[in-house]
Amino acid sequence: MSHRHHFTAGLTILALVAGCMRQDDPHVFEENPAVDAVFASWDLRGSPGCALAVAQDGALVYSRGYGYANLDYEIPITPQTVFDVGSVTKQFNAASLSMLALEGVLSPDDDVRKWLPELPEYEWPIRLRHMLHHTSGLRDYLTLFPLAGRDDYFPISHAQILAMMSRQRALNFPPGDRYLYSNTAYMLLAQVLERAGGQSLGEFTRERIFEPLGMAGSFMYDDREEIIPRRATGYDRDEDGRVRVVHNSNFDVAGDGQLYSTVEDLLRWDDYLHGADKPAIHSMMLTEGHLNDGEPIGYAQGIRLDAYRGLRTVGHSGSSWGFRTELVRFVEPGLSIAICCNADSADPEDLAQRVADHYLADQLGPESGEEVAGDDQATDAASEPRVLTSDQLAEFTGAFFSPELDATYRFALVDGDLAVRIEQEPPIALAAVADDRFEFSFQPKGWSEPQPVGLEFDRNRAGAVVGFGLSAGSERGIVFERR
Repeated sequence: MSHRHHFTAGLTILALVAGCMRQDDPHVFEENPAVDAVFASWDLRGSPGCALAVAQDGALVYSRGYGYANLDYEIPITPQTVFDVGSVTKQFNAASLSMLALEGVLSPDDDVRKWLPELPEYEWPIRLRHMLHHTSGLRDYLTLFPLAGRDDYFPISHAQILAMMSRQRALNFPPGDRYLYSNTAYMLLAQVLERAGGQSLGEFTRERIFEPLGMAGSFMYDDREEIIPRRATGYDRDEDGRVRVVHNSNFDVAGDGQLYSTVEDLLRWDDYLHGADKPAIHSMMLTEGHLNDGEPIGYAQGIRLDAYRGLRTVGHSGSSWGFRTELVRFVEPGLSIAICCNADSADPEDLAQRVADHYLADQLGPESGEEVAGDDQATDAASEPRVLTSDQLAEFTGAFFSPELDATYRFALVDGDLAVRIEQEPPIALAAVADDRFEFSFQPKGWSEPQPVGLEFDRNRAGAVVGFGLSAGSERGIVFERR
């Protein structure tokens, strides 16, 4: 028999074994055609997919897998498949800090510099509660590192994140003035936890949460070399519609994400936190944050406070490289839904709502009209490009260093146009949009779409160009100085 026949036979045996395992699994339920129909577009051969688990008052009522966890070996998704659940991690980070707060080790009102004195002393103190509620004003490291020439697949450590944030000369806004979702805050909170409690987030959650709750398939991903049984691979489609691996296994820094878990484990946690016998941390975790002017923000500690068709919900979504997750609990009916998908294009929030439509059909209110979502911040008006001569552009050439990013941008004329090189990246063309103002489109590897970046050059009293401020997304005025 040829090697090819051996391989084909092996896949056939694997499929038969997987089928037998499913039949013997105590968590297998009778098929629910109405629920399964929600996942029909994912329950396909050769496609990534999703895992679903539904619980009523903590009792599992349905769980099933759809599609494939690994397309190389045609391994199907099951309720025991392990996914990167993205920002669902944040509530586990917040819960760990809440446990330490109840023990008197730290306080949500602590200035973060009490634990991380490396951070700058800004005009206003950043409290831990600002960070938990996404009102800290901290710039987002996920934007800063690519702007410094390191794409999303470049390994990053907690120490490097802290060093980057220690160089930032400004905040996006005074703490408490605005709500702006911050991955940086939760990465720093993981370091606060380690310094205050003497254990890493992974160690703490394993000993205090995962093992006591029987969450055997859950852990913080903090070792990229670790073998992970039943792990799903993350996928997306390229411009031609072909499925491609996008899973970033290099990223093993837990805090804002990097919890690996199963849908059934997530519901074990959900029942512990929100079930009949609520833990001591429950009230802290569910306390809604407020801005300085008293406005509520609809967010507690790693948990969104929301509603769907008239029913109050608590939960969170998660998004990572090739993974999408939704964990939601309908508070009064006591129905909880966990969905994990290994495809960037999946929309587990919509899938969860459609599952809820089935189970709560007699309790949900009428569907609301479609709302137009507003941007988190005002979008800059589109600027008309200006045409400058080579002589006019020449004064902007040269090397400029950012002490905040620890990166050098080099400007040069390329075929008569101004272009910039970010560290060792290829040149990117710039468009002049106003006096001393330029824009360019930036898309590092790992970003799903390009992001506009604006530059505004500074001059000294003699009129010479001496630096510029860079703005991208929510990050404004990042300082660059001519070398």
